[in-house]
Amino acid sequence: MDKRRVRLARYTIAISSLRWNLVTLTCVAALLHVGHAGAARRKRPARAPHGHGKPCDTGSTTRAPRSCPRGTRGSAAEHLNVRRGDTLEAILAERGIGTAEARPWLAAAARVYDLRRIRPRRGVNLTFDRATHALEAVRYQIDGRTLLVLEAQEDGTIAARRELLPYFVEVRGVAGRIERGLREDAVEFGMPARVVSDLADIFGWDVDVAGDLRPGDEFRVVYEDIWQTGGTRPEPGNVLGAQIVSRGRTTTAIFFEDADGNGGYYRPSGDALSRTFLRYPLEFTEITSDFSLLRLHPILHIFRPHRGVDFAAPRGTPVRAVADGTVSYAGRLKELGRCVRIDHAGALTSSYGHLSGVAPGVQAGAAVKRGQLIGYVGATGLATGPHLHYALDRDGEYVDPLALSGAIEQPVPASARRAFERVQAEMTRELASLPEMAHPLTVTLSHRGPGPE
Repeated sequence: MDKRRVRLARYTIAISSLRWNLVTLTCVAALLHVGHAGAARRKRPARAPHGHGKPCDTGSTTRAPRSCPRGTRGSAAEHLNVRRGDTLEAILAERGIGTAEARPWLAAAARVYDLRRIRPRRGVNLTFDRATHALEAVRYQIDGRTLLVLEAQEDGTIAARRELLPYFVEVRGVAGRIERGLREDAVEFGMPARVVSDLADIFGWDVDVAGDLRPGDEFRVVYEDIWQTGGTRPEPGNVLGAQIVSRGRTTTAIFFEDADGNGGYYRPSGDALSRTFLRYPLEFTEITSDFSLLRLHPILHIFRPHRGVDFAAPRGTPVRAVADGTVSYAGRLKELGRCVRIDHAGALTSSYGHLSGVAPGVQAGAAVKRGQLIGYVGATGLATGPHLHYALDRDGEYVDPLALSGAIEQPVPASARRAFERVQAEMTRELASLPEMAHPLTVTLSHRGPGPE
């Protein structure tokens, strides 16, 4: 392949059934105490777009305690799959929707659908206002043909109805070689920026896709494109499979979801690729000030330790917990401004500073899950501009958060091994067959999403 230019190949794979699925800035960290708490397993949800479909009944409305203000930056959507034991109330709570705010949404939903029937592996789509973070809409995949749609109205009510599914899904593949960097090369040739961000999470502790890839390294990715009927452009869903060849070493990730809706990324051997800690507390990352024992502080103009990592991002960018744990502090904390601290297993504590705000329900004593929304990027405290200061300490001693990896999660369980082998074999074959030249190719994947009730 010509090393002077990345050559990518994209192709479309038809699916016969529907599947849902960060300028330099500075800051200073305060030395804090540490505690610990237990952690549990949690998989990262995938996302998909929102849209309007054809209504199939008249539905109902329920008045919210206050109207939802509209911002000027548009909407952002998050898609996830239901797991066994999930409730709509719990799903909303994990994304910063407090009990009082959630109550009218739940009441409206109950008028047109029995929420006790929410099932594993079904898709839930949440739409938020980018500026105000207010919840705008909820869509739940009732079955292979129907959606439960909840939408905030201008008068403060919540409208609920059923709609016919307005989506169809393509699976797309991209293959190429690195020239400048994965983000630059892949985005230039059509891979969505959100997919690149997903790759940073998937490969985070094995391959630093933001800084370690070199010219000549290879990548192959298979991901979902979700189209709204009548739409002009798709939104990315799950990354179904990915492979990176760096300095002669191949790392492959296969997405697999069991019957209970627990999804994760695994090596072809069935061993988990994901760990108990996310490497990055933001989805789209650019490190602007690395961990250092001595750094010239641009505001104080003195040399002092910079115990943590800064991530530049627009004000209001969602910040997520890097691991399961218990909130030990949420509020203003000296030079860190608004700050959240979370105690994790192994006497580890994570800190998130300079926040513009803290998510509802995130308070001392609250349990949080890996990937859960805990706050928003800001510039409170001693900061020159909007960014996140992220730090880890163990028993009061700070450690480099990008060098400390969490424990590897459990492999594919024996009861799901046969199903995993089928998915793994097909995806490994598809990754290997991605052409390096632009050449449309249509293939039907044999494994299916959830069927009708």
